[in-house]
Parts: sequence; structure tokens; C-alpha cells
Amino acid sequence: MGREMYEMDVNDIKEILMDYSTIREQIRQQILDLYQDLYDTDDLIETISIGKNNLSDMPGIKKGVERDLSDIVLRHQRQLKQWYKEISYEIDILLNKEEMLHRLWICYRLLPEKQYRVITEIYVHKQPWKKVEAESQESKSTFLRLVNRGLNNIKKMYDSEYSNEYLLRHSLQKIIRKNQEEK
Repeated sequence: MGREMYEMDVNDIKEILMDYSTIREQIRQQILDLYQDLYDTDDLIETISIGKNNLSDMPGIKKGVERDLSDIVLRHQRQLKQWYKEISYEIDILLNKEEMLHRLWICYRLLPEKQYRVITEIYVHKQPWKKVEAESQESKSTFLRLVNRGLNNIKKMYDSEYSNEYLLRHSLQKIIRKNQEEK
């Protein structure tokens, strides 16, 4: 995948499936806010740079005062540049999280039909287990197997070395078979 992937266990997968839209929206909003901060910080850095060059042109400013102001402006500039770096780093972390969410959602959507249906009802639509089990018309053990296989298949695909594009082009069975052949 190129980027560092987040470790994911089955419980993380359940939580993300249950709150996918909220988590995605939250990350996107944070990214937008940080871009605004980046823009504001960049603006300030530029304003201060222009101001610093014009200090000596300001009438009535004595040399000592000018040096003090210049020190303050330099300190402010350094601080802003540090913030700029930190904001950029924060955006990078959030972009990785967004990538992780996207990959997880792809893996969920690629589940075989029966697994997809029970996982969707239980985790995405938050329906009671008993109701979903009854509607599935499967025995209790088969139903539990479907749920567990579904979650584990999401994890297998997510953890695989394959790109999202590869996952989308190949069926889960091919991916699992290829993984087993490689081992």
C-alpha cells in the first residue's frame, strides 16, 4: 500500500463498521480545520516577513527598539514555522487514518454475500443479534460462523499486501487461495 498501515484487530473492525460515517466525517472535518490553520499560519509568516523588512523604514523608531522588535519578530517567525511543520505532520497522520478507513470499507464491501448481509445488519445497521439470526434462517452455529468469518475475512484482506485496486479486481476466494499457496 505504500504507506504505513494501522494495525487492526477484530474489535477495531467492529467499532469502525458501527461508526464509519461519524469517524470519516470527523477526520475530514479535522483535515479541513488543519488546512485552514496551515493557510492562516502561512499568511502570518508572510505578513511578518514583509513587516520585518520594513521595520527600519518606520519613522521614529530608535535603533535599540528596532533591534528588540526585530528579535520578537524573528522569534514569532520561528514559532510559526514550527507550528506549520506540526500542522503538516498532523494532516499527514489524519490522511493515513482516512486511507485506513477507506481500505477497511473496501474490504467489508468485498465480503461474500451471506457474510456481507449479516455483518451489515449487526454492525452497520446495529440490529439485534437475535433478530438477524432469525432472519438469516441459519442454525445458531452456522450464523456465528458467518459473522466470525466475515470479520476475519475483512481482517485478512485488510492485512494483505495487496493494493486496494487489486482487492477490488479479484474475488476474496482468489485472494485467500493465493495467500495459502504463498505460505
